[in-house]
Amino acid sequence: MERSVIIGTAGHIDHGKTSLVQALTGTNPDRLPEEQRRGMTIDLGFAHLNYRDWRFAFVDVPGHERFIKNMLAGAHGIDLVLLVIAADEGVMPQTVEHLAICQLLGLSHGVIALTKCDLVEPDWLALIRDDVTRFTQGTFLAGKPVVAVSARTGAGCEALLQALAGEAATVRPHAVARPPRLPIDRIFTRPGFGTVVTGTLISGTFAVGEEVSIEPGGLVTRIRGLEVHGVARKEVRAGERVALNLASLEVGDLRRGDVVTPLHRFHPTSRLDVQLELLATAPSPLTDDARVRLHHGTSEVMARVTLLDGRRELPPGNVGFAQLRLEAPLLALPDDRFILRRYSPATTIGGGKVLDAHPPRRRGRWRQTDELLKQLAAGGDQRRMAFVRRTGATGLTLAELASLTGDSDAELEAFARRTPECVFLGPARRLVAQTALDQLCQNITMTLEMLHRERPRQPDLPREEIRQRTAHDLPAEVFQQAVAQLVREQRVFADARTMRLASHQIQLSAADTALKQTVEQLCRQAGWHMPTLPDLCRLTSRPEGHVLADVQLLLTEGRLVRVGDFLLHAEAASELLARLRQAKTKGETLDVGAFKVLFDLPRKYAIPLLEWLDQTGVTRRYGNTRLMA
Repeated sequence: MERSVIIGTAGHIDHGKTSLVQALTGTNPDRLPEEQRRGMTIDLGFAHLNYRDWRFAFVDVPGHERFIKNMLAGAHGIDLVLLVIAADEGVMPQTVEHLAICQLLGLSHGVIALTKCDLVEPDWLALIRDDVTRFTQGTFLAGKPVVAVSARTGAGCEALLQALAGEAATVRPHAVARPPRLPIDRIFTRPGFGTVVTGTLISGTFAVGEEVSIEPGGLVTRIRGLEVHGVARKEVRAGERVALNLASLEVGDLRRGDVVTPLHRFHPTSRLDVQLELLATAPSPLTDDARVRLHHGTSEVMARVTLLDGRRELPPGNVGFAQLRLEAPLLALPDDRFILRRYSPATTIGGGKVLDAHPPRRRGRWRQTDELLKQLAAGGDQRRMAFVRRTGATGLTLAELASLTGDSDAELEAFARRTPECVFLGPARRLVAQTALDQLCQNITMTLEMLHRERPRQPDLPREEIRQRTAHDLPAEVFQQAVAQLVREQRVFADARTMRLASHQIQLSAADTALKQTVEQLCRQAGWHMPTLPDLCRLTSRPEGHVLADVQLLLTEGRLVRVGDFLLHAEAASELLARLRQAKTKGETLDVGAFKVLFDLPRKYAIPLLEWLDQTGVTRRYGNTRLMA
């Protein structure tokens, strides 16, 4: 099976990048008439070659400093760089800048081609080799193959292809399992097809017929067709140069820098927390609030820099944390690489990687580097846990965490189940940090303690009241999990309606005991003509709070039974059940009229009692009749 690898050229203008690609592939990547007329690459060019077990996709970039913006758009998705240095000129300014850009983009694979070797003597070529060795020392190209070639004669081309294949074998496979993203680098209309976009699929897979979003902007479209190097495909995978035929969109709806993503999976941003590196060759320190050009993926946006750690400037050669405030939204994810260039003159000064694409606005004390940023920079489970902790007791659903990290559903499922610091609320697919859940438990117990002090005669407290006081703005499942933890730890007793501290004990005064006995006696005397709470308040001439506390205590002790809005004494309840079972056997029918006659009750009491019998499973209702269970 062929493996795909994206090879990007880099190097100074007129060092033969385009001619070399044409010599290797047979395709001239200069597609614009102006490029062919001027003999100078202006925009990105593309060519491909099947070589042994490899499918090489070449992205040819312009070497002129005026077109660095286009070079950066092509460099974002490459797997390895083909650094082109003309043997008759050696290292030149754009050679230096292009290598610095590749270094900042995190590339670690490459081959160096010494072009135009037919124009120089062997001794001179040896000197150039030594110069290149010194130039690449300390970079990712140190020790990489250096191959002398001539695009005109073909000398060295096979050796160069062998070197590229050898280096490609060290490239890590692409993240096919992760959600797909394709930054757009070309947009055009193809007769008979409509709008087509191209780009490097940097993760995941796309299939024909799939609905996708174009971000930023949220345009929704459908993939009508897919091609890789002119061959129609039903599915494409990460690491391939892809052309997508998009339905219902015009060329004017899109621009270079837009990203094709799964439908509603990711969200654009106007702020980025980043770790950035200022090149040692930067002409001056990067100052706080500096206006810069941010190159990310295939996009360029203007941004303002907020330096963190209390810094007011970042000296050349230093690394630091910063927040970038963007003047236009873009789509980014953690670990995405970017390049910074000065606003004017537009020269490359640094770059780095994204830590958080949806950070809080950093002002005042938030300008200090917090532990969160260090955990985000660490990546992996530390990063995932940092995002979960940041949301407190609210937590994150797996879908929300996926939109922040770009991880696959399978990766996040595994993280949720293996991480003890994280509680996974399965049915809701929500993650909450255990520390946040512990704090919520503490808040609940403090609220219970306070209310027990305020209502010493009330055995149980309304569960909904506790939720409103401690977690009204939290998802219901989080409060339920906290209560379950408290019950499991035997700190709280709870049912569907009430809660109380396990340590809570009721101590009644003589007057309170007398009132409680009076309330119970009134309910006993009422029998099946049950009183309500207002009835008991009127009969005892006591405040509702006092009477309610006694009622709840009697309910807890099992002396009273709640029947709708009425209160039934337990003895009356037992007598009612016994008489009913004596009068009606299992399977017999019972209607409202018969029940009223049997117990000599008005409808006012009969209906609530029948509903209570349904709830307790004594009867089963079928329309207007009931069956004895």
